[in-house]
Amino acid sequence: MNYIINQKAKYREIFFSDNFLDKNINISKNISIIIVAHIIDTGIPYIKTLDKYFSLEAIIPKQKSINQELLKFFPKQKMLNLSREGVNNAEEVVNLLKKIPENNKIAFLDIGGYFAQIGNAVKDKFGDRFIGIIEDTENGYQKYLRQKLKYPVISVARSLLKENEDYLVGQAVVFSAEALLREQGILMNGKRIGIIGIGKIGNGILSSIMSKSSQVSIFDINPVNLIIAHSRGAKIDNKLNAIKEAEILFLATGSLSLKQEEYRYIHNGSFLFSITSSDDEMDLSWLKRNYETEKVSKYITKYEKNGHYFFLVNEGNAVNFIHGAVVDDFILLVQKEMIDTVIELSKNNLDNDIHDGFDKIKKRIANSWLNKILKINI
Repeated sequence: MNYIINQKAKYREIFFSDNFLDKNINISKNISIIIVAHIIDTGIPYIKTLDKYFSLEAIIPKQKSINQELLKFFPKQKMLNLSREGVNNAEEVVNLLKKIPENNKIAFLDIGGYFAQIGNAVKDKFGDRFIGIIEDTENGYQKYLRQKLKYPVISVARSLLKENEDYLVGQAVVFSAEALLREQGILMNGKRIGIIGIGKIGNGILSSIMSKSSQVSIFDINPVNLIIAHSRGAKIDNKLNAIKEAEILFLATGSLSLKQEEYRYIHNGSFLFSITSSDDEMDLSWLKRNYETEKVSKYITKYEKNGHYFFLVNEGNAVNFIHGAVVDDFILLVQKEMIDTVIELSKNNLDNDIHDGFDKIKKRIANSWLNKILKINI
């Protein structure tokens, strides 16, 4: 771990501990946590805090975002090396939880709806001890929305605190895309660019590329999102036109933006960049069955069928993780909200539904962030 990352980890741990958890240590140590986590530098102080204040039972690493050099800074004995991007069989999780103290409450911290298929089974097994799930992402939110829930889910995906992170993720996506294109002697400037999905991350992408004199076409199923992006200079188009015209295509829906025959509309020679895991953003299995592949570089693969070809970057996974997915200290806002929400979840008897979280937490965290990170008192 380099010097700067190490220094950041120290003050981030202090921020996570600020003003709240020490008062609740008797509560939090009786809460068993299983967390899905990115194994990157910003995860180090986050996991350390959970391990210190809660009963951290297991970490499920997101396989597509494991930084092997940083893996040693995470508690190895608590790693569950599951290769798939979601648990469909509750048995292995239930067997793990059988070993925890009988008076412990149970909460899951999720990224991408990893536990969506098994949450009800865990609730059936552990009853009121299972207090619920806290979900970090929009695509995870959508997965829980499709379930008939027997437990509460707190989503921070649409939290005002997360808007900063999502916007910066969009900018990080463009940074990584531009770096990889430059390696191939290609600039974004003046290119026809398409964005499928113009939510918070999509708007971050749009903001970054509008300064490059590019022609940007957008598609989204939400008309409000389209109007906002249009006011910032993007051209609204239907999905297939946006795909056909784009020399560079960003997939930013988190919900299967490309599937089956839609691939044949992709502009010849286009580069495709995703903002999330390939299994959430595209039907990659169909693509591999129907197109021939050729490795162009470490992160770029050419797909071709009968003269039609395009380039898929990072195997359809989030391109920003190639360069560390940097969003700096803004990530602390959401991580702290998830930490503090566990305590509130344990104190409140919420309906078996999806909830947007606790306003008092958001305000307290924002004040603490201004004070501890920016050194501003208001």
